[in-house]
Amino acid sequence: MAIQQRAARTKQIILWAAASEFDEGGYERTSLSRIGARAKVTTGAVVFHFATKAELAEAVRQRSRTVTREAVQWAAFDVSGAVRKLMAVTRTLIALFETDEVVRAGERLARELKPQSDPGEECPWRREVARLSRAVEAEGLLSPGADAATLAALVSYVVSGVELAMRRTPPPADEPWLGEAGSLCGAAQVQLERIWALLLPVLGGPVAAAAL
Repeated sequence: MAIQQRAARTKQIILWAAASEFDEGGYERTSLSRIGARAKVTTGAVVFHFATKAELAEAVRQRSRTVTREAVQWAAFDVSGAVRKLMAVTRTLIALFETDEVVRAGERLARELKPQSDPGEECPWRREVARLSRAVEAEGLLSPGADAATLAALVSYVVSGVELAMRRTPPPADEPWLGEAGSLCGAAQVQLERIWALLLPVLGGPVAAAAL
C-alpha cells in the first residue's frame, strides 16, 4: 500500500510539474527531461507514469477540463438570472486563470494542439457560455438583431483575450504607452469588469438592467 501511495503521489507531482512547464513554455518547448527536473524525478520515472509527452499533455488537459467544468457549474448555480450567471462564469474563469496553473496550461494546450476528444467535451467553459447565451436570448434580453451565437462568441473572445493579456509582461506603471496599442492595463479581474461595463449598454437596455 505504501508503494502504491508513493507512486500515486509521484504521478501527481509529475502532472503538476508538467502543467507548470506547459503553462510557461507551451507544448513544443516542453520536454520530458524538463518536466522531470521540475518534479525532481528522473526522466525514466516520468516515462513510467506517462509514456509520451502527448499523453502527459492530454492528462493535464483532462484535469483542466474537470476543474473548469466544476467551477463554472458552481458559478452559474450561485446566482439568478441568465445575464448575471454569464457574468459570474466569466469572473470565475479569470480567477481560475490567475490562480490555477493546471487550468492555464490546459487553456494554452487547447490553443496549441488539435482536439483529442469530442468537441462538446473539449472546452466545458465555452459550452457553458453558449448555454447561458441561449438562456439570455430565451429571456428576451438581447437587442433586435442580436442572437445567442453572437453573444457566446463575443464572451468567449473576451475571456480568451483577457487570458492571453495575462501572459504579457505589463509595461512599467509610469510608462503605459510601452504596452501594445489598445491593450488594457491592470489586474485581469479589473480588465474584465471594464469590458463588461462597456459591453452591457451595447448589448441592450434589458441586458444591462438584468446585470444589476
